[in-house]
Amino acid sequence: MIIKKFLITAFTGLSLLLPVGAVTVDTDTFGEALNGWRKNRTASYSIDNHSYRTHKPTVTPNPGGGIFISTRIEHKPKFGKKTTSYIELSYSSAGTLLTTQIRIMTGDLQLNTGLISRPAPAAKPVEGEEPLANIEPWASPEATMVNDLFRSLDTEFAKLSKKNEEGKKDVFSRVFGRGYQSADLAAAIRHNLNLLLKYTR
Repeated sequence: MIIKKFLITAFTGLSLLLPVGAVTVDTDTFGEALNGWRKNRTASYSIDNHSYRTHKPTVTPNPGGGIFISTRIEHKPKFGKKTTSYIELSYSSAGTLLTTQIRIMTGDLQLNTGLISRPAPAAKPVEGEEPLANIEPWASPEATMVNDLFRSLDTEFAKLSKKNEEGKKDVFSRVFGRGYQSADLAAAIRHNLNLLLKYTR
């Protein structure tokens, strides 16, 4: 009975430290969606016959409120170099996604989408003009940011292919290693990002 009262008191005290409506990440459910967390705080799974490993997200408070989320995704093909990707998200205290970024590293190569910021709200229609059509959620600020993020990633891959004498056809297999397919990595990153967005409340 004493232990029960202690736990209730401790939980109540902890809840008082969090502002009402504070943004949180359900890392447990996120891990379950990736085949479950292991003791080393990683989850292993396959996408299109390629093996990936995601590390449990690191969540830290932003100085001005809200949280910063970072998670690491590793891809190790049977032949070739290990590729490490990072997804970074920054939320306001109200749960609004403010910025997002993807960084990819393999050997000496680094790719970076740059910081993708939340788009400015659409201007209100001038009096007499028809209001804009509501096409949510396809044109929501979050969806726009995700589209911009992967568009930037595609641009970085395109820059890489231009530097290659043999063109885009074989650039990924020679830079990242035999058996590597760029679509697999993009799909794994997108899969993790979608789950993070889903389980951040």
